[in-house]
Amino acid sequence: MRIEIEKQDLVDALAVVGITVGAGGSDLSSHYLFRGHKGGVEVLSYDMRGFACAPLTCTFEGEDAEAFTVEAWRLDKWVSGVGAGTLSLSSSGGGDVHASGPRSKVRFRSLDPSKFPYWDGLVSKAEDVGSISPSSFGRALNLARWFVSGDDTSKPELCQLEAVSGVLWATDRRALSSVEILSLPSLNVRIPGKDVGSLITFLGNAGTQGSDIIIREASRSMEEGGGSCAIFARPDGCYVGVTRPTSQFPKLDVDREAVDDATLSLDKDELNAGLAVLLASAPKGHESVTFRCDGESGNVYISMPCEAGGSDEYPLSLASVKGDFDQDFTIDFPYLQGISDTFGLSTLDLGINKRGRGGFVSFRSSDEGESGNKYYTVIVWRT
Repeated sequence: MRIEIEKQDLVDALAVVGITVGAGGSDLSSHYLFRGHKGGVEVLSYDMRGFACAPLTCTFEGEDAEAFTVEAWRLDKWVSGVGAGTLSLSSSGGGDVHASGPRSKVRFRSLDPSKFPYWDGLVSKAEDVGSISPSSFGRALNLARWFVSGDDTSKPELCQLEAVSGVLWATDRRALSSVEILSLPSLNVRIPGKDVGSLITFLGNAGTQGSDIIIREASRSMEEGGGSCAIFARPDGCYVGVTRPTSQFPKLDVDREAVDDATLSLDKDELNAGLAVLLASAPKGHESVTFRCDGESGNVYISMPCEAGGSDEYPLSLASVKGDFDQDFTIDFPYLQGISDTFGLSTLDLGINKRGRGGFVSFRSSDEGESGNKYYTVIVWRT
């Protein structure tokens, strides 16, 4: 099997499949697999959960199903150093892969490609569920990832995102994010939290921009080999897939149209400065902040416990309040930083909602256009 390909074409393909290369070890999950398939060549990778494929624009000598592997980091390093022009990769099936470029010739070891966990049968069962712009879906994932639990030992059902009838949900029980994806009102898909970063990388890839991505879902009976997944594909045939988690996502009952009791507007830079000051004296690893509004002056203050005892307070001179804000509340501030970073906000407008002895802070936003996303998040007050 022999491949000749322009360097840039190979670089573009590896930028996709490199997303799902295993981080450690030297087994097949750390390798790229090149395979003759349907008269062409594709390169595949997987990291035990996610998988990716990119068809190659190249000349090919060989037969369908011929394949070889190359350890990913080695091929990446060689491609980064080899000169521009036509590159050649060839294997005679003996375990060696010969690579040559305009100024170099090297050899790589190939693992047994027959041991690679091909997913052809599963992908052949995939059905289209709709298409969406990568920027729109990427923004939804960028916000939702801040609200996914990392406790996959005791709370695996919270370590995932789930779209239900076009609304993408994420929660860690302390806060939740919901994104109504208006362009895909019937979207139902479940995504592992650990794979959200891979999808965001794929959606931000230069080759993914400029056209909608297609979302496909696939499942097989146990008699056919089992398994289910979601596939996110480009029109050029490149795709990234994630295995569907088996834990049932919790049903969330949230009034997304509820009117807030009061609103609090914060200057992002001033808030970040205040958090930095208070964290300097707070216990190491502290992640919550208390908001207080002075009833007479209307001034807003944030505070944190001090490691030396008591608490320290910081005034927010640029903050403003509308409505009834007469109860101090404490929330985890990383959620606020995630919201600000996702939308690039200079001012963060929050809803304040009292419920009995507790309450929650809300955030709303929407993209421009009738097919944009509508965002609603809830951050529960700490007690």
